[in-house]
Amino acid sequence: MGIIINLIKDEERRKMEAVLAIDLGATSGRAIVGYLSENKLVMEEINRFSNLPIRVKGHLSWDVDFLLAKILESIRLANTSYKILSIGIDTWGVDFGVIDKDGNLISTPFSYRDEKYAIGREEAKTKISELEIFKNTGNQIMTINTIFQLLTLKKLNPDIYEKADKMLMMPDLIFYMLTGKKIGEETIWSTTGLYDMGQRKVSDTIFEKLELKKSLVPEIVKATEVVGNTKDSGIEALRGLSIDVIPVCTHDTASALLMTDSFLDEDSMFLSCGTWSLIGSVVDKCIINEKAYENNLTNELGFDSKPMFFKNITGLYLLEKYKAQLETKLGKKIPFDDISDYVNKLDKKLSLIDMDAEIFAKEGIDVKSEIDNFIKNQGGNTPEHDFDYFAVIYESMVAKYMEVKADIEKILNKNFKKIHMIGGGAKSSVLTSMIANKMGVDVKAGPYESSALGNILLSLLHLNEVNDLKSGIELILGSCEIKRIDSK
Repeated sequence: MGIIINLIKDEERRKMEAVLAIDLGATSGRAIVGYLSENKLVMEEINRFSNLPIRVKGHLSWDVDFLLAKILESIRLANTSYKILSIGIDTWGVDFGVIDKDGNLISTPFSYRDEKYAIGREEAKTKISELEIFKNTGNQIMTINTIFQLLTLKKLNPDIYEKADKMLMMPDLIFYMLTGKKIGEETIWSTTGLYDMGQRKVSDTIFEKLELKKSLVPEIVKATEVVGNTKDSGIEALRGLSIDVIPVCTHDTASALLMTDSFLDEDSMFLSCGTWSLIGSVVDKCIINEKAYENNLTNELGFDSKPMFFKNITGLYLLEKYKAQLETKLGKKIPFDDISDYVNKLDKKLSLIDMDAEIFAKEGIDVKSEIDNFIKNQGGNTPEHDFDYFAVIYESMVAKYMEVKADIEKILNKNFKKIHMIGGGAKSSVLTSMIANKMGVDVKAGPYESSALGNILLSLLHLNEVNDLKSGIELILGSCEIKRIDSK
């Protein structure tokens, strides 16, 4: 009897209309199906996979063939269980692939963790000051930025650069593979250091002074402004499906921040805590002045060109990397509950690290050694116990959040008392309590899969499944687990 009931349920599910979010982070990817039922969002994760860089011809690169195979697998799984109406794709920022005039990918996309981008940054300094780059783009100056990646490609791989017809940011590249359409979505382009935030177009000044080919830039569109379809894909397996592919906010940050109070309430700060931490505020206009530059703050664009003012900081990447390295050393898995219990009970003062230091964002580092080196160079005492390093990372993250919050408040002449925290870090009771108590703010924590949720929201909005952005945000947040931690 149970089998018959399950079969009926499966049959009913196969007829159910839903949207598919492909959410790719810089360490893992996931495919999540979403649909509305009784005025609530129902989600089902149908696939999850790792996303790790590989070495190709001396460069740390992304395994596009693997990612594409996993995306196709996800579409097949989703379309088997549901009637998929649309697909949205979001990814991490700054990385891109280049295609030739025949539409072929001519190089494996390099990873932002590749060690060679310092070459492009030094090259840029010979032609334009970093302050001028900031004034023309509003982006935080980081060696990983697309502008320096492109210069590095031109210098180290001139053959690839010359053959390139279009550069497509990672979500745009996947969009192209699924639909045959070459576009650039605005939120992902706002991460590049090539985009003029004020004029909402690529910066003529940057391309001219750095002697870069402006012809590489595809048509830039806003989220949900155009639609592609799998029937036009170069991939035979997709052409028979005829599923719309919608450029949502293709930068995962822009998608994620739709799930924060900040997008509707400018008196609430956002804190997205995943591989990277991003802390800041939604603002009326981009903040592009010398003070923002000196504090290494950034501007990016969210849905409908809404400016976001914040700072990128190494986040859980360092903690996760250290955890993996310690597990190898100990020969066993370490439950996060054990880490939390240890940190909560810890009653000693530890020397902290600067989460902004570029060494802590690099791929191949021995975390313990680099933390020790940093602390010794600052004249501090290195941790005594292996688990002390977890506390050092957590406390250093919060110390950096406090510093950035103060910088932003000074520039905006505001005093934020609320922080809405999203991403994997929002699950950590240790981290959320530290933030509330040390920063003196009320914390709202959750949702955790915020990028996928923002992705789903914009697909539903495009399909007129929700009336407007505000009601869509409220509906989705009302469907999710949200914790509140008041400051003591």
